[in-house]
Amino acid sequence: MLASYHTVLRRRTAALRRRALEAGCALGLALTVCLCAAAEHTRSVEARVCADTLRLHILANSDTVEDQLLKLEVRDAMLGAVAELTANAPDKAAAVAAVRQALPRLTAEAKAASRGQNVCVRLEEADFPARDYGTFRLPAGRYTALRVELGEARGHNWFCVLYPALCVGSCGARYDDAAENALVFGGYEVRFALLDTARALASSFCS
Repeated sequence: MLASYHTVLRRRTAALRRRALEAGCALGLALTVCLCAAAEHTRSVEARVCADTLRLHILANSDTVEDQLLKLEVRDAMLGAVAELTANAPDKAAAVAAVRQALPRLTAEAKAASRGQNVCVRLEEADFPARDYGTFRLPAGRYTALRVELGEARGHNWFCVLYPALCVGSCGARYDDAAENALVFGGYEVRFALLDTARALASSFCS
């Protein structure tokens, strides 16, 4: 009788361990799927943010105080000239088209503020690192940018966002896509969704 009891106990223990292992594997698989899906969704939103953003990028001649102050003067001149072009643009394509058409005028404005330094103004596709502006943040990626090079363009740069109009006094500027808007302005958090999923799965296995 005692031997039979121990046999039954061992079988039940083994069954419990097997079920716990299966539940753990299922939970791990579910979390992996959720994590991959969340990461893919985040990459997709980041790619849309890059595609829907027009940036301004100004490179100083050098890091001397004089060149850095001159960079800021050119920045102010450029923002004053470009604000009317992008502040009310219905989409990024319209903003880029307006800036491209105005390149000769923008170049003239930059040259007038550069005090004789060589100036190169152009539209380009460029890679940018992730950047936190305090009130909003942009993911790393390839963006369309209005690039202004002063002199040898070896000094610290300055950049902001022309479309949506986030650096020309338009505090209400937003992305049309809700997910992009949430990602840029801080309302997007993947970890909360994963945590909720994990808790729900854990509860279902324990019940």
